[in-house]
Amino acid sequence: MEGAPIVRVSSITGEGFEQLQKEILNLADSVIEREDIGKPRLYIDRSFVLSGMGGVVAGTLRGGQFTVGDEIAVYPARKSGKVRTIQSHGHQIEKAEPGQRTSISLTGIDKEYVRRGDVITTPKIMDAYPDNQVFALSVSVIPEARISLDSGRRLLMILGTTEVEGEIRTDQSQIIHPGQEGFLFFRPEKPVMAFVGDRFIFRLPTPQYTIGGGEILDFISRFPRKKELPQFEYLEERKNLTSIGLVQSELKKSIFIDKETDFICTNYSQAEINAAVKKLSDGGEVGEHGNKHYLTSEIAPNVDQVLFAFDEIFEVHPHYDGIGIEMIAAKTGRNVHSLEPIFDLMCGKKQLIKKKNKYDLPGRAVTVTGDIKRAAQMIEIDLHRGGYTPPTSKELIGKDGVRKEALEFLLTTGKAIKIGPTLVFHTERWNEIIEIIKEMLSGGETLSVSALREKLGSSRKFVVPILEETDRLGVTERQGDVRIKGENFEEK
Repeated sequence: MEGAPIVRVSSITGEGFEQLQKEILNLADSVIEREDIGKPRLYIDRSFVLSGMGGVVAGTLRGGQFTVGDEIAVYPARKSGKVRTIQSHGHQIEKAEPGQRTSISLTGIDKEYVRRGDVITTPKIMDAYPDNQVFALSVSVIPEARISLDSGRRLLMILGTTEVEGEIRTDQSQIIHPGQEGFLFFRPEKPVMAFVGDRFIFRLPTPQYTIGGGEILDFISRFPRKKELPQFEYLEERKNLTSIGLVQSELKKSIFIDKETDFICTNYSQAEINAAVKKLSDGGEVGEHGNKHYLTSEIAPNVDQVLFAFDEIFEVHPHYDGIGIEMIAAKTGRNVHSLEPIFDLMCGKKQLIKKKNKYDLPGRAVTVTGDIKRAAQMIEIDLHRGGYTPPTSKELIGKDGVRKEALEFLLTTGKAIKIGPTLVFHTERWNEIIEIIKEMLSGGETLSVSALREKLGSSRKFVVPILEETDRLGVTERQGDVRIKGENFEEK
């Protein structure tokens, strides 16, 4: 009420009432109309049953409109229904606007699912909203507060008509004293619907007195560990939040965001988000790749981190024919989901080459040295000696990690071929087997397992997987118990 006009009135003489009326009308003219961002939420302060109407909820509407017949949802029950009728200040209306005191009668939702503090919203918002969340907050402790805020303290959050207790966590070294501001994390003991940008009040649960208040900055799935706290530096961008600050901070957090991201659980409309992205794009701060946006200033250090990880791994394992994204994620301490768009961008810029489910550096040669090179040579000798009845992969490797890597090198460079889950042939021997099979089928004859077994001087243990592989390659085709020429028989 600071700065509000003061009018002296008398209920006996009537003095001042005309002036009071003028001041009230002046104040009404100065009230800022609540913005419609297309995201209606009604925090329930009363729910009751009326004869002939069923369940009714009342509260002040924010963020969007409700119209008679609209599909709605109640949170946290996550039940859906429809708007039957709407009233405001005792009058029946077809549409409720943001800021209006609103009563809604519902169909399809039983009365036990709507209580004070619950939220009526749209099914789209309910589906997008996460359960069991931890809130990242900016908080200001009032100078008159009797306590400081530190990790482990329980507080009562008041947001809309929702009141919920929960636990707070701060930076392990941080205590927010009376009169100070800071960041903390709050885990409510039951689900709460709050958007990024919503304001709240903190009180002590017992005795109830106000500690301070603040703003919702983000949702996360759990309290962060101490080593993870640097990941939340983007929250600094969300103090005194604007639509541009929201987009910038989201890109700092995720590096990439889908172009279709609508920031649904925020207090900004899609039009405001689109305008912010366009302004950042026009200024060169945001780039595009495929269906994603990215912060240009964040790409270079992330690309450097990925390339450094590749160099370190290939220095130790030059025989690798590419590296899976999971290995880079483990090396960099990142999650696979955050790396996927970076890898995609790097492939588009020819900084990486994709090989099926692996990635490699352009122009890099696969080589072996030292113990792995010697082990690869020994395995080649074993495979040559084995001929058409070579040792299995388990017999070749045993429990020797070096021989395992050596075998992988031979397989990736094409010097050995794996047939089925266990058999490994030297490539020269495998090519000989293919030629023998083609020769046996060249006259239009059929080929049986026993005939090939006799020709190779082998056994069913080897011949059956060999023919299953030639079937897969299209060199042969199975007909009953024999093989005939396959569709790729003539190919070399």
